[in-house]
Amino acid sequence: MQRSIIKRGNPLLEKVCKPVDNIDQVREIISDLSDTLAEIRKLYDFKRGHGVAAPQIAHLVRINIVEYGEARHVLINPEIVEHSPEKIPIREGCLSFFDYRGNVPRYKSVTINALNEKGLPFTITASDEFAMLLQHEIDHLDGILYVQRLPEAEKNLYFVKGMPEIP
Repeated sequence: MQRSIIKRGNPLLEKVCKPVDNIDQVREIISDLSDTLAEIRKLYDFKRGHGVAAPQIAHLVRINIVEYGEARHVLINPEIVEHSPEKIPIREGCLSFFDYRGNVPRYKSVTINALNEKGLPFTITASDEFAMLLQHEIDHLDGILYVQRLPEAEKNLYFVKGMPEIP
């Protein structure tokens, strides 16, 4: 079922999420994340990938869904296990405050370990925009919004006119 996206300012977005111990207990959350992301895709043509995290639909568990290129990944208990030494500034947005953007310093490449929706472990190595997307979504699970990673925070956040309202 499609869920409403929790907006910036809601304290749920600042909470650290609990690890998933039993995949069967979170199947409905995974389905809701998938349905929510599918509906949002109808509102906006994401050019560089997109994702949604469980706390954005009011569930404090470590689950994200990300889509990049033709690939879709359910990430359960994702963790960054390796990253490049260098960071690059990359333009980011967030479904929780969709009409704002900021240039966030992110690791150029990352390797993550996670479980899929069947509970099987897998690894993703990503660079550039895909690496940014993974870092952004994992940050949500740690109660961090990208604005907190901006140099001089609010000063480097800018408004984008004409963006659709995310339900």
